[in-house]
Amino acid sequence: MSKGFKADTNALDRASRRQLEHAVRVESHSRNLDSRTRGKVLGRGKFGKIVQDAVRPIIDSMIGDMSKSMAKGHRSLGQGLDITRKNIADAEKAVEESFKKHHKSLKAEGIDLQPGQSMPDKKSLRELYHRRVDERVDELELQGHGVGRHLKVSDQQLKDRLGHPIEETVNVPQPPVYNDRGFPVKQPPKRVTRWARDEYGFIRSNEKIDPLHGPDARQRLGPPQLYHDKEKRGADGNPLNHTCDRYSTAFKDNESFMHAERYARERIPDSPPYEVKFSPGDAWGPGSHHGKFRGFYVDPDNPMANGKVNYRDVDFKGTGIVAVYKPDGKGGFNLHTMFPQPAMKENISRHQGSL
Repeated sequence: MSKGFKADTNALDRASRRQLEHAVRVESHSRNLDSRTRGKVLGRGKFGKIVQDAVRPIIDSMIGDMSKSMAKGHRSLGQGLDITRKNIADAEKAVEESFKKHHKSLKAEGIDLQPGQSMPDKKSLRELYHRRVDERVDELELQGHGVGRHLKVSDQQLKDRLGHPIEETVNVPQPPVYNDRGFPVKQPPKRVTRWARDEYGFIRSNEKIDPLHGPDARQRLGPPQLYHDKEKRGADGNPLNHTCDRYSTAFKDNESFMHAERYARERIPDSPPYEVKFSPGDAWGPGSHHGKFRGFYVDPDNPMANGKVNYRDVDFKGTGIVAVYKPDGKGGFNLHTMFPQPAMKENISRHQGSL
């Protein structure tokens, strides 16, 4: 000790006791965070890491400072207490900033866990979300054929819906032949076999297979059952052949299908036909959503290649979505079908002309 300086032992004792009480409080707080928050909320999550990285080193440093100061005397003790006080303040600030960075506390977010309760992590929440999506899609599958023909369908089933290109024999007018006197002589038309086409030049086809028969339809069924529609019946009660438009399309995943249907359901007209037409952007917001769809059509320029049907991938630029509903008899509606409807101008070859 310095000459002429008399230490106030009572004051030092009070200061040491206050500092020790502060240390105990900080340590208790860190322990509570570790057991309550870390254990019940996030397991080995971020709050536990805050305690480990921010608070625990300060406590260890404080204990070391106190021990060294006590060994060196009252002046060193006072200096040690100041250092420790600053360290604790820094630790509390670090914890506060970390809580802000990690969304404050659970109670601040309106969550009050009871003993034994816990919060799921991101993986668990994502799994729960997908389970809810799948359950909703299963419900929609029971309402109509939207899921069976335009979602839970393989690429091969989409292609099989398009059927087999039809050939037709037509009379093609021939130019006249002029006789030796210069008069035209009408020629009989020439019989030509060519691919049958619709008014826009797309290939006509038959032998279309309904995806509702299942992916193993070819193994289980033969003509004519193979080409029957699973739902439609004629006036005599007999099944009709399956039909399909120029394109065979589907959604790529359950999530896209569910959100599109939810958008459409909120906009069902008050009177028939209960049909909703909308764009992908209406359902999912701005941006390109081409990746949410898949589909095919028979190549108009080269329908057959090496004895097999030749397909093109649908370009979904400018596509729309069509949802069709039917009353369920209980004041609500069932989803009869929903499908992507490609823009024809984006899927027409130069040989077909322009629309």
